[in-house]
Amino acid sequence: MRYLREATFNRFMKQFRHLPVTLAAALTLSACMHQASPDSPVNYSGKRLFETLCANCHGFDGTGNGFTAPYTTGHPPDLTGIAARNGGTFPAEKVFRTIDGQFDSPGPGACHMPIWGYDLFTGEGDDETAHQQVLDMEHRLVSYVGSIQQPPTVSR
Repeated sequence: MRYLREATFNRFMKQFRHLPVTLAAALTLSACMHQASPDSPVNYSGKRLFETLCANCHGFDGTGNGFTAPYTTGHPPDLTGIAARNGGTFPAEKVFRTIDGQFDSPGPGACHMPIWGYDLFTGEGDDETAHQQVLDMEHRLVSYVGSIQQPPTVSR
């Protein structure tokens, strides 16, 4: 009888000898869930985000001549002239709200702007890490758009 108990115990232990390693691997993977791969949009520079998300409509140079521009209702605006159209000051907060989707509804015939605040969100529910990642990406986009501003033209 004693031999039977020892044999059963030994079989049980052999089946679960990898359990500590399996648990450690599972815990490590769960801790890494919010760490994006280096080639994830979360890690893109502002320029690369712009090229990935905005260039189709606004063009790689930001002037509104992207390859889909002829097929859109309205025309994508020239993003290089935002500051010039705003009295020489780049309205970063307004640009941020537009990217995030907090802009006022466009008028009839205006070009459709994607709501990147929703499209970039990869978390679920109230995932603070995912929300922060979206905000960081949007701020990098705003900085990049600010960096491509052209000086206002001087009329004589």
